[in-house]
Amino acid sequence: MTRSQLKDEVFMNMALELSRLGTCCRLKVGAVLLRADGGIAAAGFNGALPGMAHCTPETCQPGQRCLHTSHAEENALGFCDGPVATAYVTHEPCLTCCRALVRRGVRRVMYRHPYASIAEQERAERQAILDHFGVTWVQLGEA
Repeated sequence: MTRSQLKDEVFMNMALELSRLGTCCRLKVGAVLLRADGGIAAAGFNGALPGMAHCTPETCQPGQRCLHTSHAEENALGFCDGPVATAYVTHEPCLTCCRALVRRGVRRVMYRHPYASIAEQERAERQAILDHFGVTWVQLGEA
C-alpha cells in the first residue's frame, strides 16, 4: 500500500467513525475535510441544527430525503476557515453539497457509498460542475 492509499484509508475511516454520531434516522454520514497541505481543516456529521430536535421516525422517512438535518459536508464547512482541497465523505455528496465543496476549493472528493437515489438531472448538473472545475470524484472500496 502506498502512502497516498494509506492516507485515503485513514481519512475515510475517520469519516466512517464520525458518521456514527449522525442523528438522521435514515442515513448517518460523516465528512473529513483537508487543506492543501494535507492537514485536517474540519470534520462533521449530519444532524439537526444546534438546539433543534433530532430526527424521529415521523420526521425522517426511509426512501425519502431527510429535510430535517444539515448534511455532514455542510456542517464540516461551517467549522473551517479558508480553502479546502480534499473531502472524504462516507456517502457521495448531493448536488448542493458538491457546489458548496467546490466553492471552497475542493478538487478531490473521496466517498464510500454511492448516492443511489439521485435524479438523472441532478447527476448531470453535478457532473457538469465536476468537469468544469476538474474535480476528481472517486469511490473508495469497502475495507
